[in-house]
Amino acid sequence: MSAVVAMDVKSFIALFIIRSLGLLSLSGARRFGRFIGWLLIKTNSRALKVTRKNLQICFPEMTSQERERLAFESLMQTGQTIAETGIAWGGTEQKFARNAAMIEDIEGIEIFEDAVSAKRGVLILTPHIGNWEILSSWLPQRCNLMALYKMAKMPGLERAMLEARESSGVKMVAGTQAGIKRLITHFENKEAALILPDQEPSERSGVKARFYGIEVLTPKLIHSVIQRNPSGVVIFAYVLRTNNNFRLVFRKASEDIYSEDASVSATAMNKGIEECIADEPSQYQWEYKRFKRNKEGFYKGL
Repeated sequence: MSAVVAMDVKSFIALFIIRSLGLLSLSGARRFGRFIGWLLIKTNSRALKVTRKNLQICFPEMTSQERERLAFESLMQTGQTIAETGIAWGGTEQKFARNAAMIEDIEGIEIFEDAVSAKRGVLILTPHIGNWEILSSWLPQRCNLMALYKMAKMPGLERAMLEARESSGVKMVAGTQAGIKRLITHFENKEAALILPDQEPSERSGVKARFYGIEVLTPKLIHSVIQRNPSGVVIFAYVLRTNNNFRLVFRKASEDIYSEDASVSATAMNKGIEECIADEPSQYQWEYKRFKRNKEGFYKGL
């Protein structure tokens, strides 16, 4: 019983913080977010250590000074993503409309519009760049969207998160066997599905493919979803911060992503993610241990 109570308390505290942040203006949230980033740097946090290691792995051609500057700015951007959560979750029609209006520029809009108008189903791959949560304020008004999410460790927080996100019109399904089945059926029915593709899966759920030239376990799920509706269209979408607002970007996926060979498809997907990151490397979440199952043991001691 005590564990359940403790979990509820944690959910309450997390929700209080997120909802309080939601009362801030976007500029206010970003200022607070950079303070969070500053704390992550000054405390020599694990996020800083992992970020440094990932940048060393992925950008060996950079000087140590260049990587350190990029690590600094990356954590500042991550802090802003955290602080913008309360705003991004919206929760009301007016707030989602406000969020959508914050998107001041859209690159590749014809890629998205052509994919939707084809009525063959759209699989939207959204890497951890910028603030992907803002997509929930823009996409559901333009397509029948279902999104896969990773279950939270705090049930109370998860319930609130689902309620907030789904009020925008997006249908959320957990990354369980039942949830994945629902997502695949939705995509097979020629609708739009969204997945964050750059998380490292278990050995059983992954296929080895190169990411920045390093062999890494890559989710087989995306390949499985594509193969269930091979006539569907796969695109990348992400939202970057600008000085005052956001920029939404759509990119076409390589033809290789449709390959029946899971390794070929995964390699094409990882290459596509690299191209998205190249748009603004500082806004990618480098603090995630993307290479943790590589035999080199990159994160040992971190």
